[in-house]
Amino acid sequence: MSKETLFVAISNQKGGVGKSALSVVLASYFHFEKGLNVAIVDCDSPQHSLVRMRERDKKAVSNSAYYRQLIKQQWSRVQKKAYPIVGSTAEKAREAADAIAAGGDYDLIFVDLPGTVESTGVFRTIVNMDYVLTPTVPDLIVMQSTLSFATTVLDHIKKMENTPLLKDIFFFWNKLKKRTNVEILRSYSEVMRELHLTVLDSTLPDLCRYEKEITHAKRAFFRCTLLPPPAKQMEGSGLVELAEELMVKLKLGQS
Repeated sequence: MSKETLFVAISNQKGGVGKSALSVVLASYFHFEKGLNVAIVDCDSPQHSLVRMRERDKKAVSNSAYYRQLIKQQWSRVQKKAYPIVGSTAEKAREAADAIAAGGDYDLIFVDLPGTVESTGVFRTIVNMDYVLTPTVPDLIVMQSTLSFATTVLDHIKKMENTPLLKDIFFFWNKLKKRTNVEILRSYSEVMRELHLTVLDSTLPDLCRYEKEITHAKRAFFRCTLLPPPAKQMEGSGLVELAEELMVKLKLGQS
């Protein structure tokens, strides 16, 4: 490796907060639009949903002249191959990430972890990451689960004899509805800060576009492992703001 690779887990013990979708849209944006070399380790074992998504994307592109043209235009613009997506168990995620990093010049490797810290190996992987990115939503049940996740991880780190690699856990609000109560959101954020948790300023609205994949039947898409989100779809998505804030926090793209 000629550069230091950052290892970032995307994790929350509560399902349905958008971890896998965010793994793809962030990876595609960083890789194709920001010039970073990115990879994903998919720990959704045994189904490996992101590995299967890559397979679906390849099939959709091969069956569509429109998408083949988009791939051709993208290659002319950035001349970058698609980033690797490798399946793994949570227990072996760090080893899988290290193997990827050793085989290339990577800036950032995302590790998409299962939706519970009780899964085998999740703790081990988290404490061996540089950072954890945790999406959450302003719902009492989800917040209780999220705070439990955070305090459990931090307490576990404090009890470790060896110094863990984990530098910080970044929390951010995802799937915010238009009628979200601002005061409730603010109070949740304040509680998290009182617990000395890092809450990002960027937020993502609740938009169905985050679930739109490419298919042979329609052209509208947002998340894709072979293409970045379309510029028009980026407007109002909050993704650019989140990505830019993460680049500053993670010191990505800095010499």
